Amino acid sequence: MKIRHILLSSAMLLLASCGQQHKAESVVEDFMENNLKDASALQIVEYSDIDSTRYLNDSIINKLRNTAKNSSMYAGRTEFAQRNKDEKLIIIRVRYKINGQDFHDTFYLNKEMTGVIALKNN
Repeated sequence: MKIRHILLSSAMLLLASCGQQHKAESVVEDFMENNLKDASALQIVEYSDIDSTRYLNDSIINKLRNTAKNSSMYAGRTEFAQRNKDEKLIIIRVRYKINGQDFHDTFYLNKEMTGVIALKNN
């Protein structure tokens, strides 16, 4: 009976984490489609597993946002989600191609995974 509960609990955790992964991927893909200058040529190659961090302060986030807005990849009108003070951020890395050229970006999502707080072009 105990083994059955352990297996059931493990299966539920696995399914929940798969749902979170899919949600993060969906938020990032929507963000890229809405903010890349050439989104029509976007081809996602792979996503990393999600992770989390508390190490980005407001200064770093603002610098990452400004760098993205001023890059040749993203539109200057790029809108980012707001972050609650000291909120844990979800991290996901994306490898993608635009017109055959490879790119790697790191996205920082809010805890609820409803929006992108910042991104870093790698």
